[in-house]
Amino acid sequence: MIIFDLDGTLWNTLDATYEGANLICANLKIDQVSKEKIANGMGLSFSDIAKYYMPKLDKKVREQIMEQIIAKTREIILKKGASIYNGVNDVIINLSKKYKLGIVTNNNNEYVKAFLKVSNLENYFNCYIGAASYNLTKGDAIKKLLDANNITKGIYVGDTKKDMLETEKANATFIHAKYGFDQSFVAKYSINDIKELPKLINKIYNS
Repeated sequence: MIIFDLDGTLWNTLDATYEGANLICANLKIDQVSKEKIANGMGLSFSDIAKYYMPKLDKKVREQIMEQIIAKTREIILKKGASIYNGVNDVIINLSKKYKLGIVTNNNNEYVKAFLKVSNLENYFNCYIGAASYNLTKGDAIKKLLDANNITKGIYVGDTKKDMLETEKANATFIHAKYGFDQSFVAKYSINDIKELPKLINKIYNS
């Protein structure tokens, strides 16, 4: 089974997140969130990203606002679309012929549904977990998806060091999508383009 991260791996929603966050911040008359901060926060858990965006606010308030930001971002994505990385659709369709495919994101289930809708890939993924919908860590969500499908040798494709650490907790194999948001670390396996993925996966499973 191959499980994918979303942001920085299958699509780039930086512009939509920036727009959504700052529409909500403006409406609530709180500090704006810079695009750089949003980019640096990709890969964090729901609670951690809320704290990173709004460190001056108490936990309950900032997490309520974060939920509004996620909902507004999803609304923008569904209205305007999103930047899906070149080659994603072909790679996913081809991989689905041989492997079970899943998605695990720190975001919620509605965010995953937005991706599936705008990408037209609903029929090619077997399952998904938006970790924020279940108050799970990404590592626990990856493990939950693998266990639910009786998979002992799973692969997770993500773009941040946090993704790698969470994959290790789930006892799965990590592939670094180096074209994403975090190039600050070295992983055993990596790709510079999503189109390189099928060949690497075949190598891993046949080793």
